[in-house]
Amino acid sequence: MLNTIKVGLKLLPHVLRLRDYRLRTLKGEKIDEEKMYRDAEKFLNIIVSLGPVFIKFGQILSVHSDILPEPYLKVLSRLQDDVPPAPWEEVFKIIKEDLGEKLEEFEINPEPISSASIGQVYLAKRKSDGKTVVIKVNRPRIREIAEEDIKIIKSLLPYTKYLIDESFYESLRAIVNDFSRRIFEEMDFTKEEYYMRKIREELADFPDVIIPTPYFSTKRILVMEYIKGYKVTSEEAKKIVKPSELAYRIFKAFMIMLLEKEYFHADPHPGNIAVDDNGNLIIYDFGMVGKMDHETRLRLLRAYVALIRLDGIGLVKVLEELEAIQPEADREVLAKGIELFLQQFQGITAETLEVEQFLEAANEVFYRFPLKLPEKLTLYIRMTSILGSTCLQIDPDFNFFLNLQRLIEEEGLVFEAMLSDFRNTVNAAIRKFRLSILEKPIIVQNKRNRTYVKAISVSLVFAGLVYYLITKDSTVSILLGLLALVLATTID
Repeated sequence: MLNTIKVGLKLLPHVLRLRDYRLRTLKGEKIDEEKMYRDAEKFLNIIVSLGPVFIKFGQILSVHSDILPEPYLKVLSRLQDDVPPAPWEEVFKIIKEDLGEKLEEFEINPEPISSASIGQVYLAKRKSDGKTVVIKVNRPRIREIAEEDIKIIKSLLPYTKYLIDESFYESLRAIVNDFSRRIFEEMDFTKEEYYMRKIREELADFPDVIIPTPYFSTKRILVMEYIKGYKVTSEEAKKIVKPSELAYRIFKAFMIMLLEKEYFHADPHPGNIAVDDNGNLIIYDFGMVGKMDHETRLRLLRAYVALIRLDGIGLVKVLEELEAIQPEADREVLAKGIELFLQQFQGITAETLEVEQFLEAANEVFYRFPLKLPEKLTLYIRMTSILGSTCLQIDPDFNFFLNLQRLIEEEGLVFEAMLSDFRNTVNAAIRKFRLSILEKPIIVQNKRNRTYVKAISVSLVFAGLVYYLITKDSTVSILLGLLALVLATTID
């Protein structure tokens, strides 16, 4: 209880500042942006002082434009997952307990090659063949620390309803619930081993992408293959592979995972990607992996197309399907507001649109309007933001949207998204029609009307056949046929 009070008192002034910025933004008042950046820096320092679990939580908040203004998002995006290593004696105790008799198979270097909030990484030599392996270990007491810190966060959470507003509270509650589940998954190295094997399978079509082979895991230990490589932002990597080519290869590998595969690596920062002497990409650290269903991927593609077309109504429709609109929001007013806001991009093409410019606009839309970032999109937003930053560090001329457009066209995903939009529109129209015939019968008054209804029926059958020939999707075709049958039965 005492720790909760201490943390609450540290955070209270920053929460009150955020309340003030939120109210003034919603009222359309002018805000001193430089002061907001200074306040965001102070908030970042408090987060760092609260320890590794709060640092990871701050990283999650750094993509939530539905609750934080743009300056806070930018400042929190600098949070690094690097913390001083725990003493070797404490770490070795975990290694000894979990490896058991296997411990005798390795000579372990006690100096960690990396140290993060969840785990530490060591190099070891396998005695049987002299091969170098990597041993990843949970930090001592990390589970107990996380349980205590999450309990504090959840205890303080309800107060935001009264200090700020209920919409802020509901969005933050969803983030906290997702975070409290995901952080414990990240501590379980048996899950990381599973993700490594799954993504190895999914990237089998990329012979120039290498993922280390996992050898052995427990919840607290992961032993895997060691593959030497050069950090993708290093001068060595840029000498092996031309920067523009390297950036696009990384972009393509990660976006293909996101747009076409079941799982995607959600943390593509430069420290997790390397290049070997032959120019192959090496991907490390599978603690943060996302999973996205096919329908959500299609909706994201449709959202992208709507944004490029400055189509506020189309965008609101997709946001509704993604459950990104607050229940109390007036959809018509929202569509008009977003269309007005998007007018600032009139005449801008994918070639000239900068990712930072777009993200700032998108963040402001989420912050100004009654929108919320759905849990299932949190990792997607974080991943694409980090990916864009990594590619820009490799190639300063890298254009996220131009390359996204190129990739979508290469993979034939625009057509798939358009068909999805058509299918949703037809399904909605059929449902509306079925409801209307329950409310009142269709009365055909004269021969002209009968001819008109018959023509519609024939057209629907024809549309169904064409749709099936294009998509091989029989569901919509059958529904169109049934609609034609219903209309035909109304003819005298």
